Amino acid sequence: MKKYLIINADDFGLSPGVNRAIGELHQAGVVFSATLMVNMPGFKEAVALARQCPALGVGLHFNLGYGTPICPAKQVASLVNQEGYFSQQADNWKENEVELELEAQWRRLVDAGIRPTHIDSHQFIQCYFSVFRPLVKLCQRKKLPLRRIPGEPLLNLRRPPAADYSLLDTYFDGNGKERLHKNLESLRPGVTELMCHPAYVDDTLISISSWTLVREEELRVFADSDLLPLIKQLDINLIHYGQIKFFR
Repeated sequence: MKKYLIINADDFGLSPGVNRAIGELHQAGVVFSATLMVNMPGFKEAVALARQCPALGVGLHFNLGYGTPICPAKQVASLVNQEGYFSQQADNWKENEVELELEAQWRRLVDAGIRPTHIDSHQFIQCYFSVFRPLVKLCQRKKLPLRRIPGEPLLNLRRPPAADYSLLDTYFDGNGKERLHKNLESLRPGVTELMCHPAYVDDTLISISSWTLVREEELRVFADSDLLPLIKQLDINLIHYGQIKFFR
């Protein structure tokens, strides 16, 4: 069996600098998958970029951490603080309100003309039962893959499709390039997802996220001229989630 790799860039739509980085890595032939945050300032720009890049598979990056919900705050009161922003108080989240917001974020992506290839969650919030079950149910209904992470709750539900393996690593410290190369060299036959967070730092990103310069470091690692030759040497096939069914 061949080795297939999905290099997925998270946080598409977060800011113009994030969008620019993902677009450049796609044009360079490295990134063919991204997950889009529909309630962030760079959303419309990301949608326009995705339309220009038909080979880029785009999924939903379900977000309950940054910004405000798509739903009216009164409908999802357990998810927000008094100012109407996501509170990040996961212990208070009500599953029915998570489901409402998930459906709203999904609908905004679809209404923008994006045909999602898969779903994952920002900051791995699917480790909470109140999030994981709605995600599983939506993926089942839409027949979409769901990124798998360690520590997911046990459910008496059939699991959605997924990559065979996930590399949920970071590449922004001093040995990021070496660790990425080791991860690639260790790939097993089948489909592996490798997560990354490339970006150029801009004022929008600084105002939202504590991850700033580390994203530029990841961009440098994935834009490095040694990466594609190594992928070719290791006979790794780059795909996106929408192509998984063709390689089973």
